[in-house]
Amino acid sequence: MNGTDSRIEHVLQTAAQLAAEHEFRAAIEYLARENRQAGQAVFERQMLNYAIEGFAAASHGEISWGLEHDNRFADAQGLPEIEAANLDAQALRSGILGKGGLIVRGLMDAERVAATRTLIDQALKARKAISEGGDPDHYQRQFARPEMVSGGPVQFGTLGGNQYTNSGSVWAVDSPQAAFAMQEFYRSVGLPELLQAYFGEPASLSVRKWVLRCVPPNNGAESGWHQDGQFMGEDIRTVNLWVSLTDCGEGAEAPGIDILADNNREIYPTGTHGAPFDWTVGQGVVDELAEHCAVERPHFRPGDAVFFDHYNLHRTGFGTADVNHRYAVESWFFANSLAPAKQQPLLF
Repeated sequence: MNGTDSRIEHVLQTAAQLAAEHEFRAAIEYLARENRQAGQAVFERQMLNYAIEGFAAASHGEISWGLEHDNRFADAQGLPEIEAANLDAQALRSGILGKGGLIVRGLMDAERVAATRTLIDQALKARKAISEGGDPDHYQRQFARPEMVSGGPVQFGTLGGNQYTNSGSVWAVDSPQAAFAMQEFYRSVGLPELLQAYFGEPASLSVRKWVLRCVPPNNGAESGWHQDGQFMGEDIRTVNLWVSLTDCGEGAEAPGIDILADNNREIYPTGTHGAPFDWTVGQGVVDELAEHCAVERPHFRPGDAVFFDHYNLHRTGFGTADVNHRYAVESWFFANSLAPAKQQPLLF
């Protein structure tokens, strides 16, 4: 065993001892400090394992929570917008609860945007290479599932069976290097503290709804309008953070998001009014809602973000002359006391 291997073994043993004492956050923080220096796939996977195990081992008492907000965006037409420097819990509450969402400009800086795009490309290419017979050991940081993750992976980008393209989507946890980089980003912008103030309790992150995306142009196509509460249920409290890594949406040359600026706290019927699938909301329903609420396709620059929750009605917004792929990261967070087990929450 060389010096590097000996150090890795020591770090893993130290983290395991902390986890055995149910000090999961301490184990994760210790591994994170070491990983900033060494960049080891085994550290990145183990952090995710401990985050899943730690959430499952903790108790989460229910917290009372209301829908009050200061209505600061009452005069906004459509989704309100703020600069990242002005983001706080009250702005988030007023945006999501008052208008159905909040656009935050410049949440991710240009250097991190470029790095995250590269990580997404690496994850998708690694998945494709492994599906074509490549050695999984060569891609341990780019695409390797932690042992505690359960369930089928995201399949967008498949050619059928286990064949993949270099676009599509992949769970962040299936790319440990990218997952670690995103966790570092969340910490850098104070997201854990922001969400704790919003929920009135700590937040957890969903394994199944934490997704790296590279969406190719599909000019003239229409995707299905949907609400994530249709799949996850209503007896939850959520915040979704969608960060664009591409110039996209209205006036750009990459697919964006069509979104309804709607503060109605209800799940709309699916499979009616011309809906293409039984899980989507029909265009007829959207047209009726649009008589009272704005339907828009915002223009996002790289690093811009939008926050909304499980009641928001939205879809991928394909253009008619797009030429670029749209890169983005989507991250669904839950109030710990109401985090659904089937979404496999992890400590955040």
